[in-house]
Amino acid sequence: MKKRFTVNILTVLTAGLFAACGATPVEKKEPSAKTRDSLPLLFPKQQSRIVVMEAPGTVRYDSRNRAVLPSRVAGRIEKLHVRYNYQPVRKGQLILEIYAPELVAAQRELLSVSNDPAMKELALRKLALMGMPETLAAEVLRTRQVRVTIPLYSNADGYILEESLAAAAAAPSTAAPAPSPGGDAMGNMGAAAPMAASAAPAPTQSPVMLREGQYVSAGQNLFSIYKTGRMIAEFALPAEVASAVGPGSRVLVAGNGMQGELKSAAIDLLEPLYANGEKFSRARVYLNGNYPAGQLLTAYIPVLFREGSWVPVSAIVKLGQENVVFRKEGADYRAVPVRTGARAGGLVQLFDEMQAIAANAAYIADSEGFIKPDAVTSSHP
Repeated sequence: MKKRFTVNILTVLTAGLFAACGATPVEKKEPSAKTRDSLPLLFPKQQSRIVVMEAPGTVRYDSRNRAVLPSRVAGRIEKLHVRYNYQPVRKGQLILEIYAPELVAAQRELLSVSNDPAMKELALRKLALMGMPETLAAEVLRTRQVRVTIPLYSNADGYILEESLAAAAAAPSTAAPAPSPGGDAMGNMGAAAPMAASAAPAPTQSPVMLREGQYVSAGQNLFSIYKTGRMIAEFALPAEVASAVGPGSRVLVAGNGMQGELKSAAIDLLEPLYANGEKFSRARVYLNGNYPAGQLLTAYIPVLFREGSWVPVSAIVKLGQENVVFRKEGADYRAVPVRTGARAGGLVQLFDEMQAIAANAAYIADSEGFIKPDAVTSSHP
């Protein structure tokens, strides 16, 4: 009986406690002015700024630093010692052997006049003009044996390429650049920054189209040899960066395989291009050293921007092709369109004079909101 009485009392007290809690109204705290105004504001000032911009690029051959390997005599390719394009060769290396009936006749003529010094000198000169080395001519005189084929040797150190492909490889590509990926690391040139696609494509070791048994004519250029030691690096620059640099501007070049080493160079040529609705420029830099063709490089270019102010990237909201900032007006924020320029180091160049703008636009506009420039948005809580 006592136990049942105790349980009833606990039940009554619990019910009364819940009733008392439900009867007491919950006090709703209004956001204070301190919470409403806690969003940092920016007051940018017009100032000059030196920014180190990054530009992607690739290495390609210098078409002015090549040697042409022609055939000095008409005949048939008897033996070919080159198997693929861009094969490395050394100076004096045997490239191919040509069977030439005219050369055989000239050697027999040399043997027939070998006792006459004057005629012998003329016959040797004729063989030299046909491409026969002096050592081989002397061997013909010594052995009294006619050589059926004439060798063709490399005249430079470098990478050999068929002449039919050399013209296409020497001409730089004018393909439109692809947009660079997002990100705000130092030197990011924005969404419209050209990539290294504007440079010449990396060479591929395709098979040589010349075949043994194929006939060649006298004076026909068979191969081109791109000499090593001087290469070209091409970098794609957006319009806002290209307008601040020019021929002679110094750059620092880094790339894969350079062990973090930076090499100083200068822009030799700045070529403006327009493709797929984008304006950009191709900067050409001559490099001294042994760089493989197709190697990816990065150029660090110090650029002096004399106009505009600089604000964090977080203060800008990109609406398609339009950029807006949120300017505080009283207790509200207004979306205002602005003109922007280069991006570097997490900062954006701002050409319009703006005051009291939100440092982080993400706190103003949510992912599901609709932003209309020049329209007052809801107050920041």
